[in-house]
Amino acid sequence: MKIARVEAFRLKSTIKKEGWQEDEYVWPSKLPCFLVRVTADDGTYGVGEISSQTWYLGETAEQILSYVRLYDDALTGVDAESPALAHKAMEATVSGGMPGSRATRAGIDMAIYDLIGRARGVPVHVLLGGAYRTRFEMLTNLYHKTPESMAAAARQAVEDGFKGLKIKVGDVLLANGWTRANFRIELDKLHAALEAVPDGIYIDADANQGWLSAKWAVDALREFDRYGNLSIEQPLRYADLDGAAFVAANARTPVILDESVWSPEAMLQLIRMRACDRIVLKLSRVGGFYPAQQIVAMCEAAGIGVSVDTNPYTLLGDTACCHIAAAIATPYPVDCEGHVSFLSMNDPDPFSGGVSIENSIATLPDAPGLGIEVDWAAIERHQAA
Repeated sequence: MKIARVEAFRLKSTIKKEGWQEDEYVWPSKLPCFLVRVTADDGTYGVGEISSQTWYLGETAEQILSYVRLYDDALTGVDAESPALAHKAMEATVSGGMPGSRATRAGIDMAIYDLIGRARGVPVHVLLGGAYRTRFEMLTNLYHKTPESMAAAARQAVEDGFKGLKIKVGDVLLANGWTRANFRIELDKLHAALEAVPDGIYIDADANQGWLSAKWAVDALREFDRYGNLSIEQPLRYADLDGAAFVAANARTPVILDESVWSPEAMLQLIRMRACDRIVLKLSRVGGFYPAQQIVAMCEAAGIGVSVDTNPYTLLGDTACCHIAAAIATPYPVDCEGHVSFLSMNDPDPFSGGVSIENSIATLPDAPGLGIEVDWAAIERHQAA
C-alpha cells in the first residue's frame, strides 16, 4: 500500500474562548485550521488536522497549503504503513534542518496513523504501543483577567469536574510589558485560583514565556511554597534553557516546559540540563505521533512527567491528543476540549465519533484509526463558505 495523494481542506472555525478577544496581544480570533486527507493507492484513506497559531507555531494558512503541496509530491509512492519513511521524506522536503512546518507535518502524520489503523482494524493507540487507559481526567484553560473572575472560574471548573486548571499568568505581561505592577497582577490571579480550589486539583500556572528573568521567577515563586499542587509552566522564553534550569534547581515549585519542547533533540537537551520536571506535549509543535512517541519514551526514562495539550483543535485533533495520552504511563489531566471551549465549527460540523466528554471525563471509542467519521458534503460546504 503506497501513498497516492495528500490533500488539505480549509475548516471555517471561530474562537469563542474568554480572553481571546480581538484586542488581545497574541491570542487570535481565528485560526488557520485544515482537515488533511492521506489516500493510499488502493483508495484507503486517513484523516488528520493541521492547526496553527501564527505567532505561536509560525505557520500561516498560505504556508500550510504550500507545505501540503510539497509533501504531496514528496510522499507519493512512500509506504503508507511506514510513518518513519514518511517523516524522513517530509524532513528532507521542509524544515528538516531547522524548526518549522511542525503543525502541517503533525496533521499529515495523524492521517497516516489513522489510515494504518483503519486498514488494520485497530485504534491508533494500539499502533502507539497500547493504551494504559482510554478514559481521562481533564484540564481546562482559564484566561480571566482579575483575581475575582479567576477565582470564580476556578471554582466553577472544579464543580464541573475538571482535575487540572491551567491558570494563565503571562497575558498581562505579554500585552503590556514587564513591570513589577503587571507582574503583581499575574501573581494575584494565581493566589486567587489556588485559594479557591482544593489542593487535590493540579494548578499549572502558565506564564507563556512572559516572566522575563529566572531570578525574579524564583523570587516570586517563594510566596507560593506552601502550595503542593502548583507547577509553573514556561516562565521564560523558549530558548532560555539555562534560565529554565536555574528555576528548576532553585525553586520549590516544579517546572513545566511547553514551548521549549519542539523535537526529540530539544527534549534530549532539556533532560541533559535538568531543566524541567514535566513537559506539555503538543502534537502540533513536535510534528505528530511519530516524534511524540520518542519524546514520551525519553521523558519516562528520565522521570519527567508528560501532559498532553490541544492546540486548540477541533474534535478530530482532540481525539488524536487522547490517543497519545492513552499510551503515556503517568495520567496527568488531559486538555482535549479545544472543540468544546475554544472553537466553534459553525454549521455544518463535519465530524462525528471520536472522543466523548461527560462530566469532564473524556473517553475514546473502541474504533479503528482515530475513530472519527467525516461528513464530506459538510467539508465541501466549508470550502464554499
